[in-house]
Parts: sequence; C-alpha cells; structure tokens
Amino acid sequence: MRSIILLATALSVVVLSGCASKKDIFYWGEYESLVYSMYAKPGSADAPKQISILTTDIQKAEAKDMPIAPGIHAHLGYMYALQGDIEQSKSAFLVEKNLYPESATMIDGMLQRLEGSK
Repeated sequence: MRSIILLATALSVVVLSGCASKKDIFYWGEYESLVYSMYAKPGSADAPKQISILTTDIQKAEAKDMPIAPGIHAHLGYMYALQGDIEQSKSAFLVEKNLYPESATMIDGMLQRLEGSK
C-alpha cells in the first residue's frame, strides 16, 4: 500500500511539473483567462471581443516566434461560427488541424457541423 501512495505522489509531481512549464512551450496569451471568464461570467466576453483577443494573441505569438497554444485556433473558429462567418471559421479550424494533427477528429467533426449548418 505504501508503494502505491509513493507512486501516486511521484506521478502527481511529474504531472504538475509538466503543467508548470507549459507557458514556456506555447504562447497562451489571454486564452485561459478568456475561457474562464466565458464560463464563470457568461456574457462577459461576446464573440467579437473573443475574436479580437485571440487574434491579438496569435499576432503576439508570431512576434515572439513562439507556437500558439493548442486549441486557440479551434476556439477562434468556433467564435467565427457563432458570428455566422463560415469561411473564417473553416480557415481557423484548418489552421488548428494543420498545427495539431492530433486534433483532426475533433476538427473534422466541427467542419462537418459547419457544412450541415448551410
């Protein structure tokens, strides 16, 4: 039993240390606080505001020569879809899929939903 507790503790340390270093790997910008606000304070960040913030974050990442964090382009695509801008939405989803191929299943599903909304 003691070895299980020790293993669980060691695993927790490894996982938490990985989370602590994520900001060095990717540029997160305002994304995390934006998503938090979106759910904690509904209506505090409408689609145009989120598009503006995410676009600025993408530009800052490029200026710092850092990869943008996974999910940001997908979230941007979702915001464009909410506004009815299907072409911009598709474009953002495809950028996400290109940057993070592991997101292909999710992105393909989003693209299919966009096609179905026409």
